[in-house]
Amino acid sequence: MVDTRRFWSTVWRAVSCHESQVTAYEGLKTLPPELHEALWGSQSFYRALSTVNGGRVRERDLFEGISL
Repeated sequence: MVDTRRFWSTVWRAVSCHESQVTAYEGLKTLPPELHEALWGSQSFYRALSTVNGGRVRERDLFEGISL
């Protein structure tokens, strides 16, 4: 789980760009900021297939194995 509370408004703007998905969430547009922060303030990520270690070991970091 990644704490994204600082970026909840960016997450909400990104979700809002997907008209076909947001129509079911029409009521979300009227929520106060503190409830949006609660909804969008944490994100979970996972890799379906790891290319870092061949899936032999559970990764502890979303960016493990990535080099610049």
